[in-house]
Amino acid sequence: MQSFHQSVMSVSGGIDRFFRQVFSSMTVEGPKLDAQEFQRQPHMIVCTHRSHVDYYMAGYTLIFRGFKHLRFAAGSNLTRLPYLGPRFRAFGAFTVEREIAFERDYVKKLCNRVVAMMKNKEAVIVFPEGGRSYSGATLDVKSGILGAAVLLQARRPMENVVLLPMAISYECAPDAPWFGLLLKGKKLRKHTQPFLKRMLGNVFYFGADILAFAPFMLAPRTGRKYGAVYIDYDAPVSARSFLDQETNNATEVSDDFFKYRVAMRKLGEHMRGKFIALYRLLPHHLLASVMRDIPALPRAQAEKLLPAVLEILRGAGRNLKSVEPCTPAEITDRGLGQLLRMKAISLRNGVLSVQNKRIIDYCAAPVFDGRAPAAPVK
Repeated sequence: MQSFHQSVMSVSGGIDRFFRQVFSSMTVEGPKLDAQEFQRQPHMIVCTHRSHVDYYMAGYTLIFRGFKHLRFAAGSNLTRLPYLGPRFRAFGAFTVEREIAFERDYVKKLCNRVVAMMKNKEAVIVFPEGGRSYSGATLDVKSGILGAAVLLQARRPMENVVLLPMAISYECAPDAPWFGLLLKGKKLRKHTQPFLKRMLGNVFYFGADILAFAPFMLAPRTGRKYGAVYIDYDAPVSARSFLDQETNNATEVSDDFFKYRVAMRKLGEHMRGKFIALYRLLPHHLLASVMRDIPALPRAQAEKLLPAVLEILRGAGRNLKSVEPCTPAEITDRGLGQLLRMKAISLRNGVLSVQNKRIIDYCAAPVFDGRAPAAPVK
């Protein structure tokens, strides 16, 4: 356990310098959190997943707030990469086999492994959406790995097992513009495809991340910036609150993994709600939402539509910290800058025109999470 922390600390200064060079700003907000006190109890950090940068960004946020002994769940597509895979594992990564992540025996073994980490007071970071969101929306939370918190709470009722919900929002996630190519590769590389198609699929699938992260890693030299990043977290959630003995126990089942499956499902639903409430909506999200169904829109009309969208989002309890101080014109200005940079829209003679529908849909998707649809265009 100690070696993981030492490995992370040995590169923490370099990561700090890199992030400060690559991102225009990094904002962390949430209730006061005493890391030393928090880590006295078994704990899990539960985070949204929009980019591979999340692994480093979540760890970076916690390290510089006093957390130690980080462990984080990562797909085998990362932990088994040449060179990078061993580095990830040295920093505390443990492998999640996504291809068999729905098999009961595998999930049981994975949960018990995570339970052992939590017993050891390691800071376990998980991304329970089951992978990056290629659509931009909050995915259904898979309760499997979260089940470790429920199991540990059930096995140690005198302790308080806690989960810290966290959401990371990017103005420009490096990998998002390449998700179209990645998805094309993902479809071709399925085991049911002929050999040559699978090979081509691997080229597309892994090539998309290479095309995304090669310029990202070179950004300090080229001067390229990836905009602002916002990390929002909420008060810790106790696993105990999901262990209602009357309704959540399957008394006829001897295996405790299945005995508490209702509690695990409820915890997953609760965390998805936390993700939606915490995820910070930015100007380009809002502007994309009013353009999602229209190929061209006068800028003045887009500004007129934004107040109604904001009203709906306020009523749904969404995170509008970055747009509340802004006028519709300011939101449009800032959103326009990001969407132009991503080549998602063009602006001519005061008219906004969609140039890349997939990027517009991706940027608009967070606005439509939960029960917060954008206002209809009139």
